[in-house]
Amino acid sequence: MSLFQTLRARFKKLTKKKKILLLLFLGLVAIFSLAVGFYLGLNGNFGRILSPIGTLLENKPPEPRDFPNPINGVLYTKSEAAKWKDRLPLAVVLENHTDARPQSGLSKAEAVYEVLAEGGITRFLALYLAEDSILGPVRSNRTYFLDWLSEYRAGYAHIGGSPEAQARVKEFNISDLDQFFLGAPTYTRIANRFAPHNVYTTTDKLRGAADSRGYRGPVKLESWLFKDEESSASARPKKFELTLKFRENAPYVVDWKYNREKNLYLRFNGGASHIDKETNSQLSAKTIIVQEVIITPDPSGHSRIRIKTVGSGPVRIFQDGKVISGKWKKTSRTGRTRFFDNKGAEIAFNRGQIWIEIIPAGSPVIIKKN
Repeated sequence: MSLFQTLRARFKKLTKKKKILLLLFLGLVAIFSLAVGFYLGLNGNFGRILSPIGTLLENKPPEPRDFPNPINGVLYTKSEAAKWKDRLPLAVVLENHTDARPQSGLSKAEAVYEVLAEGGITRFLALYLAEDSILGPVRSNRTYFLDWLSEYRAGYAHIGGSPEAQARVKEFNISDLDQFFLGAPTYTRIANRFAPHNVYTTTDKLRGAADSRGYRGPVKLESWLFKDEESSASARPKKFELTLKFRENAPYVVDWKYNREKNLYLRFNGGASHIDKETNSQLSAKTIIVQEVIITPDPSGHSRIRIKTVGSGPVRIFQDGKVISGKWKKTSRTGRTRFFDNKGAEIAFNRGQIWIEIIPAGSPVIIKKN
């Protein structure tokens, strides 16, 4: 016997009075349901539902990701972006001496510049806006870093620097977060590493120090162009490797190996996987910019170098397992460096971490692909 037939049989057995009471009850339930529906409609609550105990529950669609990070193009929701959109960007000098590895915080940077400092040793200028991390080891200021960080109007974290570089920090009115002046607790020396490879800080401490010195955001950042990456893994190459030799100094040779499935490049330094100490993950990039610049010795006779940052020169962009050749242009110290293909069109980058590899003009760039 079906459920309907069972209910019908039971209904027939009821007395006339009970039948009337049951029908009245069902009618009241129907009227109540219609009234609730009408009320919700008037108050714009069609996207909500009632729980079994009568509590009004939200049934909202997921918040769209349509707020781009101006540095690397990563999309955030409105509520996520509210946490960082008014921040002052941070530019932090991190060293790459072999005794400084693994570093802390490189994986959390929106963009990382890698460039020669002296003696064939490279150094990083890492940019932070949305993400947070422990950072270190922090090292000293160089004049050419000022020209790149000025593009972001960033607070500048470093440990002293050459006399010329320090003088230019004041001349250029940089938002200075020098360890020489701030000291502890903004910067601390850790016990398990030897000086000078042991000075660390955090994004939170730097932002607090910046705020106390009157360095505040938001700043108007001139973004690069960004695009959605190619979605089909089958259209990507199976193998693509890039090698950069900074003056043939073996511990500082950089290899980037393409991961087809994730559409990113994994970083190797001195032949070993380059790891972030805080996340224990291998460093990677969605886009690699290899920018050739003119590098000359410092006329003062020191081992430091000078880099021509303003002007133009050759560039190669690596993303989606492909390479685009073109030209970089920077019209002034504070002007944004722009990147164009050989037809003169500005190049759009994949959304995600960007590495800018600054190499001496004419340096070999070794590419291996299938």
